[in-house]
Amino acid sequence: MTNAVSGLAASIRAATDSETFDLAGHDAINIKQTINDAFNQPFQLDTMIRITFVVGAGKLSRQKYDAKAGLHVTKALQELDFSEDKGASCMNECAGCYKTQHDTGKNVFTVVVFPKLANRGDGDGPRDSHGGGCGAGSSEEYPLPIPLVEGTPVHTILLASEETFQKMAPSMCPTWSEKKMCSEVLKLAVETLQSMDNKLMTGTPLSDEENAFYNETGGSASITTKAERLKKLMQQQVENGGQLMQHEIDRLLQQVEEKIDAFDADIDAATKMSQEKKVAKLTAQREKAVARKQMLEGHTAQSPPKLKHDAQIAKLSKELQPLLKLEATVKGRLLSMKETKQLAVKDEMLEEISELEGASRGWFEDEDDFEVRLEASRKKRTAAGKGGGKSASGGKGKKAGTGSSSRSANANTTWLTPGGLAAKQASLGKKTAAAKKSKPRGGGVFSAMMMDSDSDSD
Repeated sequence: MTNAVSGLAASIRAATDSETFDLAGHDAINIKQTINDAFNQPFQLDTMIRITFVVGAGKLSRQKYDAKAGLHVTKALQELDFSEDKGASCMNECAGCYKTQHDTGKNVFTVVVFPKLANRGDGDGPRDSHGGGCGAGSSEEYPLPIPLVEGTPVHTILLASEETFQKMAPSMCPTWSEKKMCSEVLKLAVETLQSMDNKLMTGTPLSDEENAFYNETGGSASITTKAERLKKLMQQQVENGGQLMQHEIDRLLQQVEEKIDAFDADIDAATKMSQEKKVAKLTAQREKAVARKQMLEGHTAQSPPKLKHDAQIAKLSKELQPLLKLEATVKGRLLSMKETKQLAVKDEMLEEISELEGASRGWFEDEDDFEVRLEASRKKRTAAGKGGGKSASGGKGKKAGTGSSSRSANANTTWLTPGGLAAKQASLGKKTAAAKKSKPRGGGVFSAMMMDSDSDSD
């Protein structure tokens, strides 16, 4: 294993352009040694490059990585006097910085490193904790990282006009959970713009990237209008017929029950202090919370929405069943030429199913929410197969959205934003798994979005 580690470190140091290295299969010791060997000396380069380490992935590939791979990388970097800077970019001023990211398009977690450069004298001492030297504006830790990546869902919703956003929201975020996630992104965007406003109030000019973000998004007023429209859609989804899945109802019930408990404690404290007006106000609020709980308890859970490409997946699954049965019968004997050709098609079909499943993930859909829909689709296909054969799910193959089938499958509705952006569903790959919905995960802006859900914001 030592040779493998040395080989990886050598490959990293030999890089002259930005490259990505996958740490799947590496344990803590290997990771720390590799980082130390690769970055303990400045790179002999004149211009900055980006070294990206893949340190984790969604549920389907999570087992390939050490559970704390990202932490091992960042800790090793800190021991080498690298500093975290969420605004760092591929420029010489950011030498000696790193940042963690969650790539929702590829459904992976990464640590991006900007190595120290020998020609800048970056090996002479530690950088300041704020990533000083990364340029005006870039080092500031805004709630949303800038610049925005063109073609991503966040870029699309922020640059869309208010009218376009209103039209696209219902289909872009069909479930309550997706609307909630999108609303959190809008909230972060408003906070980012407010931070820029505060910066201007102090007389500090914005950087080119900050100015671009400010102008392209239309300012906080435009984003706030989008958030209010999305909030109204969420309220309608909860109150008008309860178009919610079971896990969404459970989540909302837990929130409202926690509120009721908090009201009970506050009412008890106010009563002991003879604060009658406060008791009356809290009691009225508690009654509203109780009414909300009763409403939620009266809702009938809706079935998970079908996958976007469910029809295509079902067709492929049906065509795959005879091949799976053939494969089960030929074990232990030589295959005929015809059988060999037939089974050669099986893996391609499984890959295509995997691509279509991944491309069916919603723009702002949490990994666990997507798993609910994915499992429902697979169970349905299994039940439809004669004799209850294996579910035709893509356990391996190309990444979602990379094959020709995904390209054609995603050429449906296209929303155009002022910059001429064609939002591509396949570029998501999809979120992944990632956020870990009700649990914050690895530094991505989506990771904690489902944690602070306030029932009043539905």
